[in-house]
Parts: sequence; C-alpha cells; structure tokens
Amino acid sequence: MGSAISEKWSQSIPARRIPQTEGIPLQTKESIGADLRRLGVSGGQILMVHSSLGKIGYVLGGAQAVVHALIEVLGRDGTLVMPAFSPEVSDPAAWSDHALGEDELKLAQDHVPAFDAAVTPTSMGIIAETFRNWPDVLRSAHPQVSVTARGPLAERIVVPHAYAWGQGAGSPFERLYDLNATLLLLGVGFNRATFLHFAESRVPHGRRKTRRIPIDEDGVRIWCSVPDVGDDLGTYFPRVGAEFSKAGQVSTGLVGQAQSMLTSSRAVVDFATDFLSEALQEKC
Repeated sequence: MGSAISEKWSQSIPARRIPQTEGIPLQTKESIGADLRRLGVSGGQILMVHSSLGKIGYVLGGAQAVVHALIEVLGRDGTLVMPAFSPEVSDPAAWSDHALGEDELKLAQDHVPAFDAAVTPTSMGIIAETFRNWPDVLRSAHPQVSVTARGPLAERIVVPHAYAWGQGAGSPFERLYDLNATLLLLGVGFNRATFLHFAESRVPHGRRKTRRIPIDEDGVRIWCSVPDVGDDLGTYFPRVGAEFSKAGQVSTGLVGQAQSMLTSSRAVVDFATDFLSEALQEKC
C-alpha cells in the first residue's frame, strides 16, 4: 500500500525544474564584484544599470547576488540607479500584444491598475525588480518610465519626475546626464539604453509620441495624455551604439558570462544627439 501511495504522489507532484548548469562557470557575488571592478566600476560612482540576469550565467544567489555586488563595489559614497519602467500602466487600446474586442477594451480601460510607486512591479528584468524592492531604494513618480535609486544622491535623482517628457528635459535622465553618471550595460545592448531617448528629446525634429496614463481620483478613472520621446524599436539605437563604440569611449568586458559595456552618460548622450539629429534630418 505504501508503494502505491508513493507512486500516486510521484505522479501528481510536478517534477522540479533543475537549471542546466553543466559546463557553465558558477558565478558568485564576489566573482561578479571582481568582474565589475575590472570593467571600471568603482566606489563613489553614480551608476545607471540596464541588465539581463540570464546573460550573466548561473549566479549563486541569483539577482540578489548581482545587486549585492553592485552595491558593494560602489560603496557608501556611490549611488546605484536602475530603470523601473511599467509600460503596462497604459491605455489597453495601444497594447500590440493583446488585441481586445470593444467590450473587453472598455473593461480593461476602466480597470487596468493605476500606478503605485510602492507596489507596481517593473518589467525591466529580475535584477531591476529585485533592486526596486531593496531597502532604502527610492522610486520616481512617473507611472510608465520611473527610475529607482539608492545612495547619497538618490533623492536628487528621482525627484521630481513629471508625467510630460518623462524621458526628456527635467526628468531623472537629464539630472543623471548633468551629474555625468556612468552607464553600465550588463549583458544588454545600446537598444536598452534610456539615455538615447533623452538624447533624442534634445533633437528638435526627433520622434515624438503621446503617452496615455490612467489615474484614479476619488474613485473616478481619468486618462491623462502627455507628450514624450517616440519609440526607436531597434531603428537607430543599435547603430548609435555601434558607431559610439568605434570612437573608443566604451570599456568592454565580461561580467560573469555577460558581454558588458561601461561608458560616460554625458559622452554617449552628446554623441547620440549629434547622430540622431543628422539621421532624422535625412529622413525628413
């Protein structure tokens, strides 16, 4: 009888998925920290990080180990910054990945959750989401393109963050540029660098779009429409990154197994502004 019960339970409990790590070097908080230092990350920096945990490899401790390593390398005088975007807090009519019928659309527009800085998750990856929940992390107030920061300059970076031109003038991205923050692309390319959107905001003939943001006031759902920089969708940003890298202002190397890049935010924004100004002028 005992064997029958065991067999029954073994059939009803799904097998645990074991990561396939054979042949993949084990990464630790210490090894990641050493790789970050070799790349050029150092104490006291203001560091904006876009990341992919999967590209780093098999990390003992996962995203927590990566965040720990970043914080330890920066030290008490450094400020760590990450994007905490939540594009789902938007008008369902613009969702390209989920077509809705007329009745469903009205229901979705009435009930899509409004932004709550304390609980709205970010879809920018598990490292960014882990950092969002880290002690002493502050988050800016933009419902779709918020930024998280931890360190002595965190409040100065995240406050204020107006809805209009959330990636442009007056935003945390402009303040990071003014502070000449260091940009770390950890296993991702320049197509993920939000600084390039800020660069385009400085181009008078740059691409533009309208954000639709749901807001609940006294139990009533209202929609706020505000201008911002348009989407790139891989059109120009990878070319900007490739040309900028040729100029020799990017430090490259492995963090774990992740091909990573480190550079000055001011340098890449200035380069991208000139590049996009010319490229978009030609398109016109």
